[in-house]
Amino acid sequence: MSVAVMIAALAGCKSSNAEQRKAMNEPMKQEREFMDQAIRHRSPDVMRVDVIDSTVVFTHIYDGIVDIKAYTYDGDVCVEAERVYTFPTQMSALRHYRDAIERAELYDDVEMFNNQVRYKLKDTQYQLETKDHNKHQLKAKFDKQIADAKADMAREKAKRHEHRDHHEK
Repeated sequence: MSVAVMIAALAGCKSSNAEQRKAMNEPMKQEREFMDQAIRHRSPDVMRVDVIDSTVVFTHIYDGIVDIKAYTYDGDVCVEAERVYTFPTQMSALRHYRDAIERAELYDDVEMFNNQVRYKLKDTQYQLETKDHNKHQLKAKFDKQIADAKADMAREKAKRHEHRDHHEK
């Protein structure tokens, strides 16, 4: 197929599906804005879970790394899980990429582009996490993990303050 025909075909698709694409991109746009803010302000630890159409998206930002897991559902069954890491540097991404390649029993289609590493979790991997959970139950499970993690962080922070106050006396 010639390049001109491909461009014309793509242009045709774009005009007829523009509204649908805009509706699909809106949640992703909000997600990107949230993440951009968190990254810009160097948030030390941000966790968030969203259901976007048929996908549960779990985002965790820590140490300058953005870790996004996306679980795609068909009805009440998870059919695919993908993970995308964005690292602060290309070197840290390369180290992670090498680790992921060595774990072929867990991941498929490991790819690296600049400072981003993307791969699919093998069926047995994501089924362990999603077994007997529809997308809303999986979101609730992740929400609980986030709440537990925040409670742990609050307890650790309180302990540090208590310890520091004790030594200052």
